[in-house]
Amino acid sequence: MSSGQEMSTLRELEQKARGSDIEISARVCLNMSHFKATMRELRKVDDNIILRMNSTNTASTEECLALFRVLQTAYARREHDISYCLGVLNQKLAESPKSFLLESQRDWIDNEKSVEDIVRKRSLDVFNSRCKYFDFPADFEDFIQRK
Repeated sequence: MSSGQEMSTLRELEQKARGSDIEISARVCLNMSHFKATMRELRKVDDNIILRMNSTNTASTEECLALFRVLQTAYARREHDISYCLGVLNQKLAESPKSFLLESQRDWIDNEKSVEDIVRKRSLDVFNSRCKYFDFPADFEDFIQRK
C-alpha cells in the first residue's frame, strides 16, 4: 500500500472515530434501536483493529501513535455519548420516576459502560501485541483508569 493510500485510510479511520456524521440527541437516547445502531457504527473502528494493525508499520512509533490517537478519539466519543444518554434518561426519570420503560432503558445504557470496557480491552490487547514498544501517554493512562 502506498503512503498516500495509507494516509487516506488513516484519515477515514479518524473520521469514523470522531463519528462527526453520527447524531447523538435525546431522540437517539430514547430510542433503543437507534442507540444500539449508533454504538455499533461507532465501534467499527475497534471491530477493524486487526485489519488496521496488519497495514500499520508497528515498528514505527509515529504510526502506532497515529493509530492510538484514533482509538483514543473513538473511546472518548463513545464515553461521551453513553454519559450524555444516561443524563437524558436520568432527567426523564426525574420527570416520571415510576416509568419502568425509562428505568430499563437507563439500566441498559448504563450496562453499555461495561460493554465499552470489554471492547476497549480487546482493542488495546491487539494494539499492545503489535505495537509492543509504544508507551501510552500519561493522559490516556488517566483516561483508562477513570470509571
